[in-house]
Amino acid sequence: SALSFPLSGTDETPGVITMKLGDLVVVFNATPERQEQRVAALAGTGHRLHPVQAAGGDAVVKTSSYAKGSGTFTVPARTVAVFTTAG
Repeated sequence: SALSFPLSGTDETPGVITMKLGDLVVVFNATPERQEQRVAALAGTGHRLHPVQAAGGDAVVKTSSYAKGSGTFTVPARTVAVFTTAG
């Protein structure tokens, strides 16, 4: 019951899966381009790249970002980024 796919169906970008699991948001970007995934229901909430990825050695995933005002997660090409609530 804690798992959802907020952009499933016609709102999903081909090649990208956006998954919410509890306090985590995971964006799987299998496309060859950077993708933005706007989850309107999360606008105004604080999220940040998970500390394990933020402190890791993958420089590409570290360029992932979240725009609080719009609820938009931006993930580089061929990257899986995990975001957690900021706080």
